[in-house]
Amino acid sequence: MIRDNITENKTELKKHLTPVGAWALAFGCSVGWGAFVMPGTTFIPLAGPVGTALGMLIGGLVMLLIGVNFHYMMNKYPDDGGTYSFSKNVFGYDQGFLGAWFLLLVYMAIVWANGTAIPIIFRNLFPGVLETGPSYNIAGFEVYVYESLLSAAIIAAAGFVCLMGGRTSSAVQSIMAFVLLGGIVITAGLLFVDGHMDVTTFEPAFVPGKSKAFQIFQIVALAPWAYVGFESISHSTEEFKFSQKKTLRIFFSAIVAGAAAYSLLALIAVSVLPQGVSNWTSYIDNLQDYSGLAGLPTFHAATMILGNKGFMLLGFAVVAGILTGLIGNLIAASRLIYVMAKDGLFPLWVGRLNNRSVPYKAILCITAVSMIIPFFGRTAISWIVDINTIGATVAYAYTSLAAYKCARDNDDVTVKITGLIGFIISMVFTLYFLIPNLWTVEALPQQSYLIIILWSIAGFVVFYFILKNDKEKNFGHSTLSLLALLFLVFFISMLWFREASNDTAENALNDLNEYHFSQHEDDNLEIDDEIREVNDFIDVKVKEVNNSLQIKSMIQMAVIMLALYVMFSVYRTMHDRERDMERQKIIAEENSKAKSVFLSNMSHDLRTPLNAIIGYTELTKDVKGMPPEAVDNLGKIEYSGKHLLSLINDILDMGRIESGKMNLEIEEADITALIRQVKVIFMPQMKAKNLTFEVSTDDVQNKYVKCDANRLDRVLLNLISNAFKFTPEGGTITLTVQQRGTVAGKGIYEIRVQDTGMGMSPEFARTVFEAYSREKTDDRIQGTGLGMAITKSIIELMDGKIRVESEKGKGSLFIINIPFEVIADEDYCKKHNVAKQDADDYSKYTVLLVEDQAINKEIATRLLKKYGFKVDAADNGQIAIDKITSSAPGTYDLILMDIQMPVMDGYTASRAIRKLDDPGINSIPIIAMSANAFEEDVRNAKESGMNGHIAKPIEVSRMMDAIRDVLC
Repeated sequence: MIRDNITENKTELKKHLTPVGAWALAFGCSVGWGAFVMPGTTFIPLAGPVGTALGMLIGGLVMLLIGVNFHYMMNKYPDDGGTYSFSKNVFGYDQGFLGAWFLLLVYMAIVWANGTAIPIIFRNLFPGVLETGPSYNIAGFEVYVYESLLSAAIIAAAGFVCLMGGRTSSAVQSIMAFVLLGGIVITAGLLFVDGHMDVTTFEPAFVPGKSKAFQIFQIVALAPWAYVGFESISHSTEEFKFSQKKTLRIFFSAIVAGAAAYSLLALIAVSVLPQGVSNWTSYIDNLQDYSGLAGLPTFHAATMILGNKGFMLLGFAVVAGILTGLIGNLIAASRLIYVMAKDGLFPLWVGRLNNRSVPYKAILCITAVSMIIPFFGRTAISWIVDINTIGATVAYAYTSLAAYKCARDNDDVTVKITGLIGFIISMVFTLYFLIPNLWTVEALPQQSYLIIILWSIAGFVVFYFILKNDKEKNFGHSTLSLLALLFLVFFISMLWFREASNDTAENALNDLNEYHFSQHEDDNLEIDDEIREVNDFIDVKVKEVNNSLQIKSMIQMAVIMLALYVMFSVYRTMHDRERDMERQKIIAEENSKAKSVFLSNMSHDLRTPLNAIIGYTELTKDVKGMPPEAVDNLGKIEYSGKHLLSLINDILDMGRIESGKMNLEIEEADITALIRQVKVIFMPQMKAKNLTFEVSTDDVQNKYVKCDANRLDRVLLNLISNAFKFTPEGGTITLTVQQRGTVAGKGIYEIRVQDTGMGMSPEFARTVFEAYSREKTDDRIQGTGLGMAITKSIIELMDGKIRVESEKGKGSLFIINIPFEVIADEDYCKKHNVAKQDADDYSKYTVLLVEDQAINKEIATRLLKKYGFKVDAADNGQIAIDKITSSAPGTYDLILMDIQMPVMDGYTASRAIRKLDDPGINSIPIIAMSANAFEEDVRNAKESGMNGHIAKPIEVSRMMDAIRDVLC
């Protein structure tokens, strides 16, 4: 499979992540360097210090609600991939790709933002240190090569830590997370003790002249940006060394720590003001006029009061915040790519693991790309970072909606509520940041809109190539995801055009305004000349605006046409594939019909002589005075016959499984009795081979259950037969059944079959449950290679699971976990302990045996007479009807009816009997006794009016059970 092809050495991520490591990953990803800068530049200007603290706390609660949805989905689908995995399993691969595509950009953008953070902070704290050497200008930002090299080195160092393995990166992440949180808390504590953090320090608590509630809402709306990354552990679920049930507590502690960090830094920022400033409003409103330490309010406050100690505390904390952001998001992005590569969304080599079980090529790719990004300048990076919130809210919306759908299917009211609320909140946040001037939010730069458009179109292109190479037919089933992506392209292009037009008009008017004032300052210009020149200038600017708008309209149309072209190519590929799938479906249906006819004929033809072998063996066993050698030979013949019958049943069952026609026949049974029956069957063989056969049901509290007893018996027979076959003389085979508890009225039973036999190679153990899989290292192995595949299919049909642990030369252990509905002892005994007629006295019953094959007729007659029945025979259905219609009611007590017969088959004869007028005759019980053993044969028998079905070769115990059911 794909997983096995990822690497020749390692195929699974190593379980190394502890709860502390998971917390450090969640907390470190959600709190980065921006927490030290944003209080002065964004948070406090929106809501003031108290409003910021309250907004962050409420925003944390909102994120925790979304965390409940992540927790629920992580427990339901404990695989790496987070939102991608949830969407894929609930909505399909198409939706999974859409969510993952935007989430991938989020994680990489956070890496780029953190990678370029230290040079930006250096400019304020150590001006001029790195602002030397070669430089160039991009979008108004001066890019210094030394700063870019430092950023690239920091990213490379983080990538190296991630490549060192899960334990190393987790240890570094944990240490840095505690340094980050500790530095903030200790600084705030020292400032509080020093008296610089009291109620009067934070006056006014909110921004004057604005609604307090709306100020808090603006901060709450920033929660997806502030806490994005808390969900990053959902991409590392396979690496947990603990139960997924603990994730909610980890989310809670990470979000609480994040809220505390953001709130404390906001309060620290205004706890100390520059000299001559009366309150924080004057300071923050004019922050752009300050440089050095004063330009970073958090560092200014800590340094002014605590001196170098405060500077060092926050310095170590901000470095830790940058490193946790880099390492945590590199891990999240690499695990997401690893999972997407397994599913064919990326080339397989991208997801390969190294000998430390790390997706090293994904990490190398992200690191290499990220090391180039700093050379594009901070302004260009900020355009990408600005869309982080939108990508995060898309992921939160997908996860919440998936949680709602799963909870609705499972009738989980709590998660159904959190899922719906989480989806609505996520969509509100998305629109809040996406649409300019909605609730007065500042519009994104036009470049950010353009990046969303280009990333969406890139998603179309990638999806197109995924679809072209999709051998498993997983993609292309949801037009909704493509329409959503297309709508996003059109919608964002409209917003981009709007903002681009506004920028163009604003620049034109500013130029016009400056020109107008400059002309008024020229005393030598006559008024007429001034008006004339202004008009000429306006004409020029109008032309410039028109030309600019025309160019942008052409760009918008080109973008739309490109999107439509890619969309049409994707649709055409989907349409062609659907037609191909339809043709394949028709061919498959025809092949399936031919296969069913072949299997039915083969089954009938093989069962007929096999009925003679098993039947005559059963009859001959009763002959007295036979030599021991003959008795031994009969036993071997009987075993070989039953082995051949099991091979035939394997082939038939595999046909049912492949066609999806295998159904369970649920009945009440004693599970311990089934186990004892297995012991009775195998004990003589075990003794003959000198094997120790141990059976235990001591740990079963509820032995009466509802299950398909026949198929459960089949599973046990397959497993014990395998153990017997592959265990040499003197070995031990153990069969144990334990009840692992009861959930919702169902007992959880664990069945273990262990042997000390030859064992399996690791390669074969991975494929033992695949159809036609047989280990090729031992020529003595016999069989079709279907037994284990059928066993697994039956168990999964019963909502159970099976796994194997094996080592070459040391034996194998098969473990089954399966739920059965339990029955109270008193209910079972009351129902099944009804007095039956004497099982040994059937002499008063007369059976009409309808059978055209002489051998089958003789065997059935002798078996029935062995139990005391009177037997009359008919060679076909027509003769049977003649005999019944000419007999008096009560002459025949039971009819055993073959199916395939000349003149009139068993189905037609049964329907004719049921249509007779005499109720004493038309109600005679009829049991099919046929070599036609498919499930549809059983169903056809019942539809034709028969009361039961006995498959040939005849198993005496099953025949008598069927007869008792209709007679007693």
